[in-house]
Amino acid sequence: MISTINFVIFILFVIYIVWTWKTTKEFEGYVTRISYIIIGTVFIGTLTLIFFLFSQIGVNYPKEEMIGEVRNKITLLFTPVNGFIILPQIASLIGQIKNGNISKEEKQKSIRRILIIGIILIIVECIYFKNIQNGIIDLINIKDKG
Repeated sequence: MISTINFVIFILFVIYIVWTWKTTKEFEGYVTRISYIIIGTVFIGTLTLIFFLFSQIGVNYPKEEMIGEVRNKITLLFTPVNGFIILPQIASLIGQIKNGNISKEEKQKSIRRILIIGIILIIVECIYFKNIQNGIIDLINIKDKG
């Protein structure tokens, strides 16, 4: 099961990097594109970790050492998912701004859309992460009883 999860994480990261690479075609130079992906991934990963920490409030793990493993898997799994949602949109907006293909109103509308998506993402993920953690704990409790 762990190897399947690790494989899924690997595939998600590959798709995420390729997709983000394609959306940064308007950027100048490979260094800028690579920097955007690295900095964006670190930023998204940090946000995902923060979402997890908020969702962890009120969750009682039977073993303290489980917290780190669950945190790492959830963070690694959802960093590319969050990246799919946020980074290509930001890259597209940056490209439109650089090319002058966007009016001030459209730019403001795009920024508001990204912020709204971000807020919805925070709320949904915090709830979802809490449910995942409680589900894992339930599975462990069933396994220990059986």
